[in-house]
Amino acid sequence: MGTHGSDAYPAGGDAYPAGGARSAPGKAEHLALIVAAGGYGLRLGVGSPKQYLPLLGIPMVQRTLAALDDCPLVTCMVVVVNPADVRYCSAEIVAERFEKVVAVVGGGAERAFSVRNGLRALAERGGAELVGVHDGARPLVGCAEVEAAVTRLRGDLSLAGVVVGLPSTDTVKMVDEAGLVTATPDRRRVWRAFTPQIFRWDVFVQAYGQADEVLAAATDDASLVEGLGGRVAMVEGSPENLKVTTPTDLRVAEHILAERRR
Repeated sequence: MGTHGSDAYPAGGDAYPAGGARSAPGKAEHLALIVAAGGYGLRLGVGSPKQYLPLLGIPMVQRTLAALDDCPLVTCMVVVVNPADVRYCSAEIVAERFEKVVAVVGGGAERAFSVRNGLRALAERGGAELVGVHDGARPLVGCAEVEAAVTRLRGDLSLAGVVVGLPSTDTVKMVDEAGLVTATPDRRRVWRAFTPQIFRWDVFVQAYGQADEVLAAATDDASLVEGLGGRVAMVEGSPENLKVTTPTDLRVAEHILAERRR
């Protein structure tokens, strides 16, 4: 496993135990999730981090945590936020609302560094059988998606991980730097990768032990595992499990939530 300088783990308020924090879980924690909630929301055009934007009156990341907290297979969660937001998120977003949130920690300069900080917090608590990552900006995740991923992973010992996603309904074009098409992949073999992405503990630790430049270049967590030769499968999720990135996404998410209330 690679070594890292201390600057890879910015203090930024470090880690705060949250709400229902319990004693060290050890391997009794069958599925531990890292909730990545350190985005800035630049494409949303808002003046504050998007994860705190209200969705029908409740902050987005709070809705995400509530959805995961209700999933029986999820046994604990670590929330990773901007270092300056650790105290706020612990006191105002998590508070004592979520039994399964065991810590809120500060993230790093890249998403992968933030996930690594979350993994470090879980390792300090004894690790888990399985570990997953979920985007804090996917508040409409369902327990069925978590269950489908875990069932697939536990049912095939040759797999290192499972990613929730959807088969692409669009034709995808590969282009060069000038925007010229270089290839058109067979749409039947193209999937859109969502979260959660769930992995076996040991292989995920190995993946995140790689050098900083490898982590920084990763497009998602699964690609780091794939790069080490790990077999990763896709399972079909819900189209409602969208990532809120643009104003349109925000309106769609609010519409779905309103429909669920009926």
